[in-house]
Amino acid sequence: MSNAHRHRVTVPLAVGTIAALLTLKLGTHVVTNLVTPYEFHRDELLYLAMGTHLRIFHMDFPPLIALLGNAARVFGATSLFAVRMVPALAGTAVLLLTLLIVRELGGRKSAHLLAAIAVIFSPLFLRTANLFQPVALDQLWWTLGLYAVIKLRNTEDPRWWLVLGAAGGLGLLTKFSILFFGLAVLIGLLLTEQRRAFAGPWPWIAMLMALVIGLPSIVGQVNLGFPVVGQLQDLRSVQLQRTTFGDFLMGQVLFGPGFILAVVGVVGLFVQPAVRRYHVAGWIALAAFAIIAVLQG
Repeated sequence: MSNAHRHRVTVPLAVGTIAALLTLKLGTHVVTNLVTPYEFHRDELLYLAMGTHLRIFHMDFPPLIALLGNAARVFGATSLFAVRMVPALAGTAVLLLTLLIVRELGGRKSAHLLAAIAVIFSPLFLRTANLFQPVALDQLWWTLGLYAVIKLRNTEDPRWWLVLGAAGGLGLLTKFSILFFGLAVLIGLLLTEQRRAFAGPWPWIAMLMALVIGLPSIVGQVNLGFPVVGQLQDLRSVQLQRTTFGDFLMGQVLFGPGFILAVVGVVGLFVQPAVRRYHVAGWIALAAFAIIAVLQG
């Protein structure tokens, strides 16, 4: 690695600034949940109820959110504020990982701040980090997995395969949409020089690790006859039947300026010499977007 490249990837954002950004993100959700006039969302009540009737290997959805609901009950933290600290902390971790990814790509302070603003003020991340639902955790595992892929490209340290495997396994325990991310990562790796890694043991160890961690979700689907298939069919027939690609694309635009930043970022990964070596992340983003678009969102 050249001296110029080492300098580019180690431009840090001041610790105080990072702490301030994370505090702003977490504080936004803390204050919201302290002053909100609303009670639990009905889905939150479902997950809390499932936590009191745990059957880890016999549940029709991934059990992590129910496990967290049970933990809240065991520790007596069942108030709205306490329960919603889980997604708030997950959302804050997403922001931290975002800043780490920017740093790994060699972003300057302005890039860190721009990415942070996009995450903090995006309606998508604001909403999901404020509800006790699997989505905030799902976003966390996707982001952790992407960070692991970029670290693999930057360091070639095989231990990051274990982080990628853990992200996949925790994703399976959270929400089956992690399969879209896994497929996108596979496509991204195969389309770049990182496909050479499949000649060694580490990618296969990561896959095995993901399957072992996510085993309760897989066994539950087998035991119950794959109810997720019926749930997806119901979703498609009721909500997605008339969703066009244009509708899906407009939905992304309405999430705010973060979408524009994402588009510019993906293009930059392919055309900017300073970050072109990380274009595996661009392929992953494009593949994930294409998969979800084909599935009508």
